[in-house]
Amino acid sequence: DFMKQITFKQYRTIDLVFLSLIAAIFESVATLATNNWFVKQPMAVSITLTITCIAAFRWSYYAFIPALVGSLMHCITSGATIEQFIYYCGGSLLFLVSIPLLKRIGKEKVRNDFIIRSFYAIVAYISFALGRWILSLLFEVSLNNLVVFLSTDILSLLFAIVVLTLAKGGDGLLEDQKSYLLRLDKERREEEEADLSDPFNNSY
Repeated sequence: DFMKQITFKQYRTIDLVFLSLIAAIFESVATLATNNWFVKQPMAVSITLTITCIAAFRWSYYAFIPALVGSLMHCITSGATIEQFIYYCGGSLLFLVSIPLLKRIGKEKVRNDFIIRSFYAIVAYISFALGRWILSLLFEVSLNNLVVFLSTDILSLLFAIVVLTLAKGGDGLLEDQKSYLLRLDKERREEEEADLSDPFNNSY
């Protein structure tokens, strides 16, 4: 069994790399599509918010990794300036303030309640926009930038809510991974004990 051959840290690393790759690939595709085919559209779809929200469920503060990777790929594929790299990537780290909220409410409760789950996605969305706007003030003091960050990515929020709703049905997908692995191990042990206690289990 593969899971028995790797450590918890190795599993976390593999999972975060996988999530970061998804963020990088889809963010690049979405950004290139927006810049080349939907230039006149006032809104764009970013997958980074969705992946970061999922990573937060799974690994809490380690969610900063796919958040940075997705933001970085957006900047690279959009031909961003140095200033944009700084406030777009650095500002995304304000997302981390939403994780105490996730823990306070309880990941299980957030996962199973549509209203609370949507509220969490909105808080994450606003924290992304607010963080980028705050850092953008280092280069240009403008309230309009905040309006731009919030309005152009509104489809990303809707996308995140839809995907999180679909993902909640996946076993362990929106679950703290340490708790998830402990649950799997407990279920495995219970099955083994049930098999040993059943005198007819190996009759045939």
